Amino acid sequence: MRTRLLAVVACLVVQGCAAGPTPAVRSEPPPAPESAPEPTPTPTSADEDVPLSARWELVPGLPDDHNWERGLYDVSAASPDRAWAAGYKGWEDGVEMTLRHWDGSRWQSLPAGHSGSLAAVDADGPANAWAVGGGTFDEPVALHWDGGSWRRHQSPIKARDVAVDGGRVVLISSSEVVQGDGARFIRKLIVNRPANELHAVSAGAGHTWIAGSSMGQPMVWHGSARGFEQAEMPRVPGGGTLGAVWQNSPSDVWAVGQTGESPLVLRWDGASWKRVALPPDWRGELTSVTAFGPRDVWIASLRTETTPRHVVLLHWDGRMWTRERSPSPGEVTRAVVERIPGSSQLWLATSIVDGDSESIVLYRRR
Repeated sequence: MRTRLLAVVACLVVQGCAAGPTPAVRSEPPPAPESAPEPTPTPTSADEDVPLSARWELVPGLPDDHNWERGLYDVSAASPDRAWAAGYKGWEDGVEMTLRHWDGSRWQSLPAGHSGSLAAVDADGPANAWAVGGGTFDEPVALHWDGGSWRRHQSPIKARDVAVDGGRVVLISSSEVVQGDGARFIRKLIVNRPANELHAVSAGAGHTWIAGSSMGQPMVWHGSARGFEQAEMPRVPGGGTLGAVWQNSPSDVWAVGQTGESPLVLRWDGASWKRVALPPDWRGELTSVTAFGPRDVWIASLRTETTPRHVVLLHWDGRMWTRERSPSPGEVTRAVVERIPGSSQLWLATSIVDGDSESIVLYRRR
């Protein structure tokens, strides 16, 4: 998945815990952005002109999700009947972390029990999930689900994202990377700010990928048994930043973000990073990426030059790009898309404007 100081050791134990797309546009990753082939343009550019998919359905959340002063930052699924979503509720000094669990039929609230917000959650199975976060003036929080209960672990950083890889968990802040097993964390990387910033992390098969920006250009760090090294990236004219990353395998990694008002997609093929061509009139900031495999990639997009009243989903099937629109929940402030293992379904967690704050709407793609 995805974008995330000593604390007293403590424990927190908690109980039990692809419809009418636009005409397809062929697109292959070019050798470099400067030599990218011209993709076939599409005639539409506004959200309302992207077909509304009937496969997205509203899923009831918690009873107070419609209230203001609450939002979701992340969602992670382990199976059709096991998923978690992390966020916050409250205002100013009264902000509290929120954590919820999907049991296959409904969402249930889990007592997070800490002030601040949970910025991210990640799971690689039904008995292995981590949620991280903290408040501006509060201790950082790292919570681990082992299949029987949630326990709090000491975290050396206030994390903005987390990635789980078996017994290994990687936490990132805007400038630091730590790795551990909960009992112990080791600092692996520090980048200099403000020239560099880390936004999102993905991990699997012993590899770690961290996306962000460096000197106004997209940046990726790769971690393996040999340590961390900064990847050589294609230069993006006008600059850009990456806000989300997803590893299908160590030889197939996707990173997405924005350049100006245009979406930005980069792909690692096992040998080099290349920019993926998209139609030139597509607009928006790509906020998250997920995949069932190299030929089934989904990306959530929000418009930036107009009020984003819809989430536009970009889909890559290995040969071509298509787009579809989710139902309109209102003016969208955040959107996270997540594949559901063991199915062909997706979760879409959105936060929408509610007065001068926001509230929560959840969708699932059947």
